Amino acid sequence: MTSRTQREKLNAMLVDTRRMHQLAGGHPLMAGAFGEREAELEAQIEAIPLGGKEARTILFFSGEPVQGSEGIDALFAGQVLEPFQSMVMADYADRFHGVVGSRGRRAGEADSRLLLTALPRGSFGLELTKADNDEIFEEEQLADTLAHVTRLVESAADSDEDFAVELNDTAPRVIQNLRAFLGVVSKAKAGLRLESGDSRCSMDPIRASEAFERVSATISNSEEVRIKGVFKGVLLESWRFDFLNEDGHKISGKVDDDLTADQAVELSGGFLNQRCIAVLEKTTVLFRNGRERTTYILKGLESIT
Repeated sequence: MTSRTQREKLNAMLVDTRRMHQLAGGHPLMAGAFGEREAELEAQIEAIPLGGKEARTILFFSGEPVQGSEGIDALFAGQVLEPFQSMVMADYADRFHGVVGSRGRRAGEADSRLLLTALPRGSFGLELTKADNDEIFEEEQLADTLAHVTRLVESAADSDEDFAVELNDTAPRVIQNLRAFLGVVSKAKAGLRLESGDSRCSMDPIRASEAFERVSATISNSEEVRIKGVFKGVLLESWRFDFLNEDGHKISGKVDDDLTADQAVELSGGFLNQRCIAVLEKTTVLFRNGRERTTYILKGLESIT
């Protein structure tokens, strides 16, 4: 159960308790008992902070793959979990391990691995929780990723503009996995409610199909480019770089995950504030509403001969 669902249930219980308290009137025993129960529920609600995040998410499904609250088609469940887990891993790697490439193993995969821990009833749910370890910060980081993934899925169902805005902080590989995830949901004519912490999004089968079409219409193109200019350095903590091209335009982005910290320091020492050639992976994302976003990954630097 997510914190939002828990708060909603406690609020519903509090409303019922207050109603019973009123009905009890001035009864010497019942009025006191209901008053104590009200205070207890209010304290429990207050203990659940608004805007909370959790390293846990629940996917509730409805529609053709689901038989009430009794079960879900096993083939559908297997197909839908793989791209969702891949989407989480890609977003986690991009946010907390510097960069995520277009293919291959993602940094921090073990830290963002989710376990199927429960099958909540309602429609029919799949609860996914972070595998246990002693790293507190990793749990907080995964909670941030799950909140972002929930917002991303919601934006895909809402509008072209909302989706474009949310993608400003999303790696291209995350988009690929989002497309695959919504493709499975749409093809199965399923509805979806996704919850993590206080974040929630819901869509019926029609909105799920529209969301898939919106994401499918988003085109991502990558190419390697070489640009002359002045290298302004690397921030090792954020794994980002700055570069001024010959027109004085600043190009910023992330450093290739294949480069080590020592190699990044070497680049800064050898090329800092020097004219050189930046070897970049340029990715252009074209949205259905005509909006365009370009990102860069620094692959290396070359001397100008």
